[in-house]
Amino acid sequence: MGNPALAEILGYEEENRTPVEIIERGLPYDAVERLIEALDLTLEDFCHIVPVSRRTLARYRGGSLDSHLSDHVLMVGKVYERAAEVLESQENAIHWLKTPNYTFRFKRPLDYLSSFTGAQEVLDELGRLQHGIFV
Repeated sequence: MGNPALAEILGYEEENRTPVEIIERGLPYDAVERLIEALDLTLEDFCHIVPVSRRTLARYRGGSLDSHLSDHVLMVGKVYERAAEVLESQENAIHWLKTPNYTFRFKRPLDYLSSFTGAQEVLDELGRLQHGIFV
């Protein structure tokens, strides 16, 4: 998959497993709790971002997430990982993801992560930042 730190946050072993296999198997529920902690979010914020209801999320406690939810959680984790890489620290990444931004019509980049299209826009903006292209 790439980054052992992301694998640790999300609680999967990357050895001999492709991203598709990881998603098909389902991430452990603990991945949600670790990602919430890493991003310094509340459960309500996370449920808004993913999007999933607290009640639905609670059904997975102690088990594995379904493939759809696993895919979304992994995507949020990858955006966080990329932001930390581009902005050179986890703290900077969290601050950038939580701060309303002109590029995103004064919404937080985190608010765009409720869809894969929005996540791609956030990743595109991180690419522009990395290469010094400001809009």
